Amino acid sequence: MRISRILRRLPYFQNRRINRPSPPSSYQIVQTRVARGYSFAIASNTALRAETLFPFLSRIVSPRHARTRIWLHIDDANRVPSGTLAITARIQKSLHLETPRSAVLLQVPTRSRLRVRTPPALDLPTGAAVHISKAAYRAILTGPHVRRHALLTTGDGVVIPVRLHKRDIDNSTIFVPLSLRTLGGFATGSEVQLTAIPKTPFREKFDAAANRVLSRRARSRFIKVIAIMLGYLLLALRFLDIFSELVLRAAFRSQSLTFRVIQAHPGDDDLQDTIRLHPSAFGALALRPGGQVLLHWGGQRMAVRALEDQKPFDGEFSSHVMRSVGLHLDSTPLSTDFPANLIARIPAPVRCTLNIPPNTVIEMRRKLRPALVSQLNQLAVPVAGLVATAAALPEVRGWPLLLGGILALVFGLAPLRMPRPPRGPWP
Repeated sequence: MRISRILRRLPYFQNRRINRPSPPSSYQIVQTRVARGYSFAIASNTALRAETLFPFLSRIVSPRHARTRIWLHIDDANRVPSGTLAITARIQKSLHLETPRSAVLLQVPTRSRLRVRTPPALDLPTGAAVHISKAAYRAILTGPHVRRHALLTTGDGVVIPVRLHKRDIDNSTIFVPLSLRTLGGFATGSEVQLTAIPKTPFREKFDAAANRVLSRRARSRFIKVIAIMLGYLLLALRFLDIFSELVLRAAFRSQSLTFRVIQAHPGDDDLQDTIRLHPSAFGALALRPGGQVLLHWGGQRMAVRALEDQKPFDGEFSSHVMRSVGLHLDSTPLSTDFPANLIARIPAPVRCTLNIPPNTVIEMRRKLRPALVSQLNQLAVPVAGLVATAAALPEVRGWPLLLGGILALVFGLAPLRMPRPPRGPWP
């Protein structure tokens, strides 16, 4: 008893604003017909504490120990009875729930309510990063979670995946940079919620491996097993691509930027692996339209093609298109003065692959290997012509010819490198 009293007096245990991972609660399952385009569940408004902000990622465990991650939403319409979870038929099938009123366990991760503050100018978080105290860091990242990542949920239901950095600050404070506050639509002094990201279950990892090979969901178990095996074989080959990407990133640099996600234009869903950005965003990414970018969201990555947005966001929604929308749009409409250069139009297939809602923030950077191949393709004819002309001269042979070809290649690849101005005062 004395040891427990001493532990309670420590600063680590005095932070009452941090909710520990509650033990799994049993819920009955009912089916919902609401379509959102990602895995979700709707809980009654009495399921969790009143100060909890939604949505956030949780895990459902079936009686057969099948696990899946879902986005937990609150029932604002009071249609879900107490002690009940409303899920879609696809999730019910993936959990192998045969009876309509089956009981499942809901695993709610650690969450914390923190107050937003402006970071100091000499220690600004970069990209999708925030600063919290060491005690809050240790308390949030407990149990099976994605390392160093968490979900920041605002009062308007906007979810931002952030990287956590430890600082010597108050336990109830979070330092959020201006870029994330602008993308999330919250101000300094408001309260946000940090939630740990549950680890991906093995079933979702197998589905991700199959998606590397198949463009559609496999109907046969045999085909799915073959696709999973080929997917992991392809993953082993992609490690070479990852290594080359890291080497090229050290040589040519690749700046990461964050964007607010909204629905894609009609017709872009058929492209499946294509997003649209504001024309001014390509210069900041050092990318050409049609190039590839790497999407980063909560520890997940995906390579897509980036095209110019033919109709940048202006705050107005087409009434004709809105009448044809069949999904439930969770995100609150953006204001008409929201910066259009900070918006990324991501189609439903990409959001479904990453299992992210439409009201979130995503981080991206250019993929350098396709950019390098494209630049080499443009240099092939000029460099070959230069080398052939130099080889025609009798006095140019051996090392001078090889050195001239290397110099021509280096100067030809120089525009691909993202320049970095000298640091500090000049000169």
